[in-house]
Amino acid sequence: MAAEQGNDRGTTIWQGFRHAWAYNHRLNRLGSYVRAEDGQGDVVGHTAASGTGGDTAHFSEYVTRVRTDADGVGFQSGWGEVRVECPRAVTAAFRIKVDGLALEPALVGRDRYTVLINGFDLYAERHADKLVAFDVEVTDPVVTANGKMLRFDILGSLRFDCRTAECQLWPVALEMEQVGRHGRAPEPTEPSPPAPGEKERKRGIEKRPAIEQAVNWLKRQIAKFTDLETLKEGMLGREEDRLRRRLFRLFGRQFFLRVLKWRIVTPYVLRVPYVVVGGDRDALAVAESTMFENSYDWDTETEIERETVGTQRIAVEGEPPEAYAVNTFGFKQLSVETTLDQTFETSNPIQWGTGMHLLALDAAVREIEARDGRVTADLDLFYKSWSVAMNEVITLTTWGALRSAGNATLRARLALLQMTDATAERFELPGEIHWPGGGLNARDHPRAQLERPVTEARNEETAGDE
Repeated sequence: MAAEQGNDRGTTIWQGFRHAWAYNHRLNRLGSYVRAEDGQGDVVGHTAASGTGGDTAHFSEYVTRVRTDADGVGFQSGWGEVRVECPRAVTAAFRIKVDGLALEPALVGRDRYTVLINGFDLYAERHADKLVAFDVEVTDPVVTANGKMLRFDILGSLRFDCRTAECQLWPVALEMEQVGRHGRAPEPTEPSPPAPGEKERKRGIEKRPAIEQAVNWLKRQIAKFTDLETLKEGMLGREEDRLRRRLFRLFGRQFFLRVLKWRIVTPYVLRVPYVVVGGDRDALAVAESTMFENSYDWDTETEIERETVGTQRIAVEGEPPEAYAVNTFGFKQLSVETTLDQTFETSNPIQWGTGMHLLALDAAVREIEARDGRVTADLDLFYKSWSVAMNEVITLTTWGALRSAGNATLRARLALLQMTDATAERFELPGEIHWPGGGLNARDHPRAQLERPVTEARNEETAGDE
């Protein structure tokens, strides 16, 4: 599905975002994008919603507003949407087909075209899960109908996998069965409905060594009591609906603890805005970069920071930048893949599965400069799963915030846009979203989304050096 909106003399190009929670979460909703509104200018949006616990997301959007002073370049914005069924621990591919896109008059018959990803918005239809891998890219456009139409695809994949405490221990049900004459219980019955979750406590207690030891002791008792080291081996596929542990027999009755699993496949919806840029040879030059990659490991003892492992200086060669009034970047592809180090020695008894909590995710191109015959920028590609500060206060929900050792690999492919007779301004739009948690559906909830016109916030940077 796709919808188009015209924006012939100017557009806002999405150049990424930074996002951080106070403590780590499953992915209920996450997005950063530019949305075009006819006659009202462009809107920059961010979405954020956690799984169970409430939290405040701190974020920044990075965009560049481009306007042309002549008829040599045109722009057209739109979006595509897809619903992806995501079986646990399985990569689910998707394709958004944009076919027969009727071009706005300012784009008809141009010499060259490119399509940029102008952000994304990903949300769970029902239950939040842990993001393992995310990939989205836009293909090169094909011109049809004598230069009046375009077709291209938005491709990618999603993978989720949640096997830690909040996914495997809650909800649970205590079941009771009559024991037969020979001490054998009848066949297992259908599971009871999930018990309603407890309300989140707003106040917590400061973490002290004794408190931390008590929390870890409680986790060890849960793991020991339910024999989860054995149960975790059968967590995939249909077996996860039959997980039950025999506890004890009393007064002719056998008691069982059942780990209730009400979902095997988690549906997510992904919306991807895009912007088409078309121009004549003397007004527009486009050069695609190679794939930039950032891969790193972390453990459960030393906290990682974006400044040390998540930022790199990049350069893309195109036409001599001095010949163009604007030299700027847009995204063609963005991917994130995380892997838990299951062999890493840890004292925490509930640490397994390839899925990890999301604490921070950054993907942004900043500090763009055109000098010495090339265009350079700072590229943030950063994923963070835990921090020391997230456990400084222990509440009903944050006690389960876990440290995990692992690896992240982030990739980005960019397009360098060079334009004559144009102007550009860069903006950074910081913001906050206060999400109440409690397992609320974030699809239409107003507290999960913040949108602002570009003109409401001026960036500290200027585009004079572009």
